[in-house]
Amino acid sequence: MNHLPNHLRLTAVTVTIVAMLGGCAARDTSANGGSVRAIMASQVVPPQPRPASGTDAGTAVAGYANYVRSYVTPTPQGDSAMVGSGIGNK
Repeated sequence: MNHLPNHLRLTAVTVTIVAMLGGCAARDTSANGGSVRAIMASQVVPPQPRPASGTDAGTAVAGYANYVRSYVTPTPQGDSAMVGSGIGNK
């Protein structure tokens, strides 16, 4: 039943695999990356002028002051949720 020698069988399998993988290769190298560029272009928002309404300087300064104040006088935390851990006020 075994009519072909091993080296001919190996050569035939190798040629078949190379021919099959040849179909996966890109034929036109200039098209490489085109799909990536198209996807990136579809996700980019074109620049638009900012509307006149928005956060003004006073609101921004007050927000930053509130942020800084939260570190100077942090809000006190309630009792720990660690029930039965042996840690806490006794």
